[in-house]
Amino acid sequence: MGTNSLAQLVDRQAIADVFNRYVDALDYKRWGDLDEMIEPDATASWFQNQWSQSGRVEIVRFIRSWVEDVKTHHILGNYTATVQGDSAQGSCRVRAHHAGVGERSHLFEETLGVFSARFIRRDDVWRIVHFNEELLVMLGTFDVFGNQQR
Repeated sequence: MGTNSLAQLVDRQAIADVFNRYVDALDYKRWGDLDEMIEPDATASWFQNQWSQSGRVEIVRFIRSWVEDVKTHHILGNYTATVQGDSAQGSCRVRAHHAGVGERSHLFEETLGVFSARFIRRDDVWRIVHFNEELLVMLGTFDVFGNQQR
């Protein structure tokens, strides 16, 4: 295996690691971890542009509004990454389970979908410049998240 091929494998794994760290931040409610992987001027879109944000602060606020008050468990797989120099595009399949707490403990929502993102490498670290979540299948109810304004 040539040096170039090895570097491509390392980059592809690093992109997969960003997706893994992203869902760990959600599941363990480590919101500060998101600051380390999302560029300050990043953008995001969710569910065929039903919602979109500009800027890391707004993206993190939006994510927290959904998952801060529920139990979550994310499983990822089928990673892809295309790297061109210090830019990359990547995706993975996601299965996300959201369980209600307190008065909503009988509710759940489960999403089957795709995360996709554009990345930039800064100081040898891959960071998200655009994040997208595509919803393929939804089971349960969005009521598990409460009635917060988004």
